[in-house]
Amino acid sequence: MTGGGGTVVLVNPAVPTLLPVAALRHLGGPVHYTEELPVGLVWHLPAGRPVLGADVPPGATMLTSDAGHPAAIALREAGADVIAAPAPAGLAVLDTVALIDRLRREGPWESEQTHSSLLRYLVEETYEVADAVAALDDPETDEEAGSRAAAELRSELGDLLLQVVFHARIAEEGAHPFGIDDVARTLAAKVRRRTPHLADGAAVDVATQAENWERQKRLERGERDSVLDSISLSQPALALVAKVFERLRTVEFPAELVPEDVRTVTVDPEQQDAAFELDYRRRVLAFMDRVRAAETVMAAGGVESWVAAWDDDHVGNPEARTGR
Repeated sequence: MTGGGGTVVLVNPAVPTLLPVAALRHLGGPVHYTEELPVGLVWHLPAGRPVLGADVPPGATMLTSDAGHPAAIALREAGADVIAAPAPAGLAVLDTVALIDRLRREGPWESEQTHSSLLRYLVEETYEVADAVAALDDPETDEEAGSRAAAELRSELGDLLLQVVFHARIAEEGAHPFGIDDVARTLAAKVRRRTPHLADGAAVDVATQAENWERQKRLERGERDSVLDSISLSQPALALVAKVFERLRTVEFPAELVPEDVRTVTVDPEQQDAAFELDYRRRVLAFMDRVRAAETVMAAGGVESWVAAWDDDHVGNPEARTGR
């Protein structure tokens, strides 16, 4: 229903050129616009007139990104319709992208950073997000503490977002450049491929969704030499072995073949110069080597089962396998 006091077309200040479809029929005649709007937008108004103060005639059409502008308030009080542009989630990220871009160009510290120099901050921020999640999920957290924990998680997620945006900005200067939009498009395309039920509207359970996701991941990677390929070796040893076990379960690797020194982590407080993380990492990496050797034996056609391949001399003796 049209009011008798004109029309206020309110656009989002983050994307002022994003006009609501319902407003288009109001913009062909006289339009009063406020000065903060981009010149490139107002040039397309055939009968555009700048707003001077609050001087807009009753019944006029006004285009603005400032809901608190005196002229907009006056029109609304006179009964004007308000047509507002949609405010999609994520617009605030644009401010972060612009800020990091400026810091990269003008900041003495930011301009010197590389992907490698930022890695430790990325790892630190990831662990701080994990700590914030743990605090938020603490069953003993009361309402007040929960509010603080939520604020902390919001802050830590912002720090993590900064790292993503910063890495994408640095990548724009690389030998094979890409930017934050390329990162976002790649992510969206990947998720759509791995969740085909979203496209056809089919209802799936968790198991089916997980199966679809893993199947698509395999198709994307193509044929692999080993089920352990593409596992990040930089992650902590316990996280690494958890990923190894996850992969091995997909190929029905017998649990009884996992060595005891991989199943068990012992921390001795009396041990001098202990390097528990490194020691366990070496055991996990040795186990991964043995899995790969068993795969090689199976691929050669000599045996068909993990158990038989695991007992092969070339698997138990890496030097025999490599010829060293």
